[in-house]
Amino acid sequence: MKKGIKITLITLIILFSIYAITSATGILIIYNNATIANEPNLKLNTKMLISNLITPQVGDFVSFKFEDPIFGDGVRIFRLCGKENDIIEIKNGEVFLNKINIDENINFTHRYSLTFNDYQNLGLNESQLDKVMPFKISSDSVMVLLEDSFAKQKGIEEKRLIEKGSDSNLMKIFGQNWNKDNFGPIRIPKGKVFVLGDNRDNSEDSRYLGFINYSDIVGTVIN
Repeated sequence: MKKGIKITLITLIILFSIYAITSATGILIIYNNATIANEPNLKLNTKMLISNLITPQVGDFVSFKFEDPIFGDGVRIFRLCGKENDIIEIKNGEVFLNKINIDENINFTHRYSLTFNDYQNLGLNESQLDKVMPFKISSDSVMVLLEDSFAKQKGIEEKRLIEKGSDSNLMKIFGQNWNKDNFGPIRIPKGKVFVLGDNRDNSEDSRYLGFINYSDIVGTVIN
């Protein structure tokens, strides 16, 4: 075997061994994002690094173990929005942690209700149409998923949909007449965390799953 090829093979074996060890121990894991639940900040099908060496802080994306009744054991990734003893509240779609708005300066995705004329004036191309998921809600209006920054750019931020009334799914979990946009206040129990997806109106997060065990956190996403 030629010396150059031998050195290359040895290097590849060493690198593979290092990755296998770091992945098995959770020090460094490469994860493929297979969901739109955190759009626009974690894009679908992008690769990301996750490490258990980083203590997660509020605002970080965390990966945690989750047992899905249909698909079995797996992991999910959401933004950490509160830890034990914190008081979490959502008012008209804005998240408050200990009475402080933690949504400011973050670009999220929300549902917007537009007339067909406003929708056509967005000037969306074919690839963008797949992401906004247009849904007809009346004879002259359509509901779409838009990045807040894009909605602001188009001057339609006031068209954002805010849910009213109570959600029976949240009632089953929290025993309160809350919904995804008006939730709490509630104190996060000991050993638990509260997580949310950045695609706020299209995310099965703590509002629908309940609090997450801190011990189930696998690692923190390295941006």
